Parts: sequence; structure tokens; C-alpha cells
Amino acid sequence: MFALEFWIILFVVCVLLEIVTPGFFLLSIGIGSAAAAAANYVNLDPITQMLIFVIVTVICLIASRPFAKKLTQGSPKKKAASDRLIGKEGTVVEPISIENSGMVNISGENWRAIADENVAVGEKIIVEKIKGVRLIVIKK
Repeated sequence: MFALEFWIILFVVCVLLEIVTPGFFLLSIGIGSAAAAAANYVNLDPITQMLIFVIVTVICLIASRPFAKKLTQGSPKKKAASDRLIGKEGTVVEPISIENSGMVNISGENWRAIADENVAVGEKIIVEKIKGVRLIVIKK
């Protein structure tokens, strides 16, 4: 039913895909398929191979959950690098009008910004939120 090559190919594909995806899910399947390949190599019947595959995969999934959770526990909650700018203070370097965006400097970086009021060059602003690639700012 299952050839040795099937289990080996499944193992290789799962390990390669695990390299580009987080979570250890595919690695668990890969380890299960390696165990099934070993069962095939010693000429166990296909049902036993499948049982070994399922059992080893489930054991690996259960064993890897605490490790995966520990690795992802400190993951940043913010989605984009620019989200770190929310609440930061900056200075207007190109005037902002109600109709047109301007430029602000925050921590040495220039960003395109919009505001609900006119803001002159040199005025201090605070980043309220982000819309697309523009900062929404308010006067300080």
C-alpha cells in the first residue's frame, strides 16, 4: 500500500516546508513519516505503518506544543514596524494642511503625515494612528 519512497518523500517535504513555516506542525508529520518509513523498511504491514505514523505524529504534536508556545510567547503584538510610532512625538518638517499631507520627523526618520488641522513647520506633533502609509498626527 505505502512504498518506502512515499514515506521518505513525505518526510523531506514536511521538513522543507517546516523551514519556511512556524509552529512545528509539519515537523511532527515529518517525524511520523520517518517512523513509518522505518516500519516499512523492516517489512511491517501497511496498517501497522499507518498506526505508527499516526501515533508518532500525535506524540510529537503533543510534545512540541509547550516548546512552540514558549518560542512564540514573546512575539510582538504590533503588526507593522511603523506601529511603534503611535504615541511618539515628532516635529513637522514640511507643512501639513487639511487638504494636503506633509512630512514629520520622528526619531531621525521622515514620515508622510496628515492632520485634521493645519500644522506649520517646526511645530511639535504626536502620532495618533496610522492609515495606510501615512501617519495621522495631532498638534502637541
